[in-house]
Amino acid sequence: MLLTIYFIVLIGLVLAELTKGLSANGTPPFLQKLPGQMHLAHFMWSNIMLIRVVLIIALVAMVVMASGNARWIMIGGAVPLGLAWFGVFWLFEKIWTGRVKFPGITQKVFATAKENQLDPELQVIGVNYGGEQKAFPVNMITFHHQIVDQVADLPVWVTYCGLCRSGRVYDINVDGQTLDFTLVGAISFNATFEDNQTGTWWRQETGEAAKGKLAGRVLEDVPAEQMTLGNWLKKYPKSLVLQYDPKFTRKYNFINKLQRFEATKPAWHMQDTPSLVIGVEGNGAARGYDWEQLKSRGMVNDSLGSAPIVVATDPDRTSAAAYSREVDGEMLDFTPVDEGMTDSQTGSTWNWFGTCLKGKMKGKQLSQLQSYQQYIRSWITFHPETSFFDF
Repeated sequence: MLLTIYFIVLIGLVLAELTKGLSANGTPPFLQKLPGQMHLAHFMWSNIMLIRVVLIIALVAMVVMASGNARWIMIGGAVPLGLAWFGVFWLFEKIWTGRVKFPGITQKVFATAKENQLDPELQVIGVNYGGEQKAFPVNMITFHHQIVDQVADLPVWVTYCGLCRSGRVYDINVDGQTLDFTLVGAISFNATFEDNQTGTWWRQETGEAAKGKLAGRVLEDVPAEQMTLGNWLKKYPKSLVLQYDPKFTRKYNFINKLQRFEATKPAWHMQDTPSLVIGVEGNGAARGYDWEQLKSRGMVNDSLGSAPIVVATDPDRTSAAAYSREVDGEMLDFTPVDEGMTDSQTGSTWNWFGTCLKGKMKGKQLSQLQSYQQYIRSWITFHPETSFFDF
């Protein structure tokens, strides 16, 4: 009986280590689909040391209590199972864990448009705040999953999740302190981080504190735009551009090929033609637009909640933006033209940045709404109330 219990506990030690590791490391997919994955992962990560100590003490006590052949059987069995436990422990502590697989950036060098060395076709997440603009290449953020920086006087957390293919930017001033983060792993197909000040776990997609001291808090969104670097510098010619960290250049280049579907790797989220949407939030509503169909149209007039909006792509069909169609109390209807789009009410011509270039409304600027480009599954997962435009 003692021998049976001993091996059950020993196998339990290995399984506990395996569960802790897999619960927040992106695989296998069935774990990502469990409604309670966040609870399981946080419990295991928070209590694994206690679990190890209790089970090891129990194992030692049973060896001491045993006698004769039973003791030698226990010791013999501990060798292969102990090695198995150590292998799992080493794998998830030193190799297959977020902070190791995706280390933080080691240097941040920003360049002006004239000094920039990066490909203008790179997608960037851009922030315009307090009269200052900064652009962060998407392939860089994808590899690191996060870059903490400052725009004007605002400390910002620029994030990107490759499983969702979504970029988000947050204000990280919380209760008078500026947070910084360590990547935990992937939970429910979304990157999860732990802040180093309170130990709270945060979801990348929503900025929500899911577990820990600040559970229930939500970081404040910082407006951001995703487009090619070339488009960003046309819109904000005085912007600074984050340059590659030389230590990770090969990683950045590979991720850029993945995102352009010029390369692939074994992973659930890589497909020949993955479904992307442009997701728009505002007025208490969320709306999705199929990216391929939007590109074929160039632009669409629509409504978000009760507010009239227009969603337009750039001429090269690499980026999209959403704007309110209401200008000075007048609702406009747009049609695409070579220069961008014209409104039916005044015949004015607008570019895809929402600026009127000529006509009665020359100089006017459409109010921009927050929008994102990401996988449709992640948009639905985190915006279950979303509707979709019927093309």
